[in-house]
Amino acid sequence: MVRATTFDDVTVIATESLSKRFPRVTALDRLSLDIGPGVTGLVGSNGAGKSTLIKILLGLSPATEGRAAVLGLDVATEGAAIRERVGYMPEHDCLPPDVSATEFVVHMARMSGLPPTAARERTADTLRHVGLYEERYRPIGGYSTGMKQRVKLAQALVHDPRLV
Repeated sequence: MVRATTFDDVTVIATESLSKRFPRVTALDRLSLDIGPGVTGLVGSNGAGKSTLIKILLGLSPATEGRAAVLGLDVATEGAAIRERVGYMPEHDCLPPDVSATEFVVHMARMSGLPPTAARERTADTLRHVGLYEERYRPIGGYSTGMKQRVKLAQALVHDPRLV
């Protein structure tokens, strides 16, 4: 059984014989790993299964077989709790062009469980932290690529996740 409990213990992410098969391809094949606290990179060629692994770890896609835990939570049954504790910054743009950074980050903070006042306060602090405070009310569609990256970073950090 995969056991990963807290940062006080050694394992932050654990998988045991994790596999994901699609009709024509195997994305993950019996992956077993234990990742402790610290910085870890996920590197591989296109099609290596990196995005598939992330989706499974966030509880967004079921594994074909095997088990996994993130912060001690089972990915198969506790996906929502995992997503509350993890800040995820997607690679590709997923930002609505007609809303401001403030509106978007507040919305994401609320979706992570923050009450309205705390969501607004944390959004202002986080946008200041990523260098977007002065531009926070402009529609995201007018942002440069770098500014859009900072909005995505802000939404990943706004709820003060345990794992990014």
